[in-house]
Amino acid sequence: MGELTASLAHEVNQPIAAAVTNANTCWRWLTRREPDLDEAREAVSRVVKDATRAAEIISRVRQLFKKGAPQRELVDINEIIREMIVLLGGEASRYSVAVQTELAPDVPKVMGDRVQLQQVLMNLMINGIDAMKEADGTRELIITSQQAEAQELMVSVSDTGVGLPTQHSDEVFNAFFTTKLHGTGMGLSISRSIIESHGGRLWAAGKATRGAIFHFTLPTS
Repeated sequence: MGELTASLAHEVNQPIAAAVTNANTCWRWLTRREPDLDEAREAVSRVVKDATRAAEIISRVRQLFKKGAPQRELVDINEIIREMIVLLGGEASRYSVAVQTELAPDVPKVMGDRVQLQQVLMNLMINGIDAMKEADGTRELIITSQQAEAQELMVSVSDTGVGLPTQHSDEVFNAFFTTKLHGTGMGLSISRSIIESHGGRLWAAGKATRGAIFHFTLPTS
């Protein structure tokens, strides 16, 4: 959690630092002997853009960790995936993990709690990144969405990390089971409960080459 906090702080600090730089640039354009208003306007526009980005990141974090009653609404799963990629971009970069997506453009919206689904994706993505921290070779986190059978959509999160032993493919969802040195063993258990409460399924599998892949489905009807 400490590393994730540092990563999120870095994500917020970047646009704030950029806003300060652009504010100073604007000041220089305005204090010239002949002020350049066009350049100053451009600099101010960048300040607004940077500040808005910082506010959006803070808003996402607050929504993710606030407690409250579940609120079901029609949500775009691809949009949630993109939001979590932005939020965890710093964590992925820290460990040289390339994040790739293969998102079907025509997947229907699902009825669900946006914050809970964000929590599931965040947990699966962090697990994938953690599995690749010490891995040699290419580090790739691939997230896909597609229309599945029986009026369901399926989201998959795969990594090229240490892999998942066959005997642990279902045990990892048991409360307090963990293969991490400092893990609590609750993340995947909670994630499965969330998905099942939405009428879907969450399961894991090893990969033929290396790494692991997690799938979850959600009903679209």
